[in-house]
Amino acid sequence: MMRSEPERLHKLLAQHGIGSRREVEKWMLAGRVLLNGKPAQPGDRYRDGDRVVVDGQEVTARLRITGKAEVLAYHKPQGQPVTATAEDGAAESESVMERLPALRGSRWLVINTMQPGDSGLLLLTSDGRLADALRRRSENIPSVYVARVLVPTPEFDPRSLQRLVQFNDQPAQFESITPAGGEGTNRWFRVEAAHSHRRAAVRALFETQGLKVSRVIQLKFADVELPRELPRGKHQALTEGQVARLYDFAEIEQPVPERAPARAPRRAADRQRKPARRPSAARAAKPARATSKRATGKHDRGDPAPGRGGRKPTARRRSDR
Repeated sequence: MMRSEPERLHKLLAQHGIGSRREVEKWMLAGRVLLNGKPAQPGDRYRDGDRVVVDGQEVTARLRITGKAEVLAYHKPQGQPVTATAEDGAAESESVMERLPALRGSRWLVINTMQPGDSGLLLLTSDGRLADALRRRSENIPSVYVARVLVPTPEFDPRSLQRLVQFNDQPAQFESITPAGGEGTNRWFRVEAAHSHRRAAVRALFETQGLKVSRVIQLKFADVELPRELPRGKHQALTEGQVARLYDFAEIEQPVPERAPARAPRRAADRQRKPARRPSAARAAKPARATSKRATGKHDRGDPAPGRGGRKPTARRRSDR
């Protein structure tokens, strides 16, 4: 795919899943990225025809190929880290990335960021452009959460709750809070928002009003809802329609996979049948093998009975009598 305008190299490498923007910038400052044989800088731009090398391996071909974007819905359990290493540097036995299928020439990128304590719908994609655009446009993407709350009485009315809360010195607005099941004072509530918020903001919605929250689960992001049949710790590929809708929310063009070049049509002369093989001289000189009468068991009345060599036995001479 040819590019009409040059793009920032660190952004382009991130879009193709080679590394995040911050990682690529650190690699550049460490001299691990070469552009046309020279150390690349974070502000350098890539143009068609340039050669890019990362850690001694050329990745130019990967920057020219546009593959089919893949998007997964993952049911993240509470307490599971997204990456293989926790924030404090302690190694974890299992992470989200370790449970995903391997990608050839790319890697999975998180669309809606989650902390180890978060749970619910986690979306991941192989297209860095899609992940970056959806993160930047999170204020325009609707989301749905369910929260388990300890209420003072079983008759608690969620309509008494305020739908606006201050979180990180910024207002977080929610559209609705409706009952979603539960017994006694442990109740589930469905919280809908016109914008994508962190799960901590959903907790703050209840805790600032004197209610204790034990769990917050992301149920929906954009048009993608957590499938009921998807177990915790498992993933499921999104349909083509769901992926197309995510590109609509991101307001970017969906990439079209490049096809292998078609073969050139064969010429008429090449399509002509080859002439039949002529028998060799030795084969042509060899007489056809006669059918054995003994094998068929049939003899004409005028034919002699087959003897040795197929000849008619001769009469004995008088001297032999």
